[in-house]
Amino acid sequence: MKNIFQVNELREIPSFSPPHHTKTIDKKLVFEETGARNLAIWHGEVEAGGGAEMHVHAEMEQAFYILDGEAVFKLGQDEYRLGKGHLVFVPQDLPHQITAVGNTTLKVLIIMSPPPYSMEAWEKIEGMSSNDDKEKGRMDL
Repeated sequence: MKNIFQVNELREIPSFSPPHHTKTIDKKLVFEETGARNLAIWHGEVEAGGGAEMHVHAEMEQAFYILDGEAVFKLGQDEYRLGKGHLVFVPQDLPHQITAVGNTTLKVLIIMSPPPYSMEAWEKIEGMSSNDDKEKGRMDL
């Protein structure tokens, strides 16, 4: 069981792209196979313009810690442009979308509870995108 990770040296960990994501590579760090029962921690890298389409998790909470790069997080109808050092909490049932922006690859730690036991935990929301509700202002933090 591996308990310590150097997040800048993850080449040997298998990677994958979650459902409804583009230009995204995730790596599972802490999950059921490492002994975690109540949470999961993944490392994600997203190229500029890529990210997660608007989706929701009916039974999972998430937190995103931005290690590097910038992203626009849409939480419900609100948008925030965030960068290195920001932490975003997404409660269950809150529609959210993430888009990497800028010239640097977005790198994030993703903490989930309970852990997703299948890729069906990502429920895409049809007809809702970052281009909807343009009258809503974006908040730069």
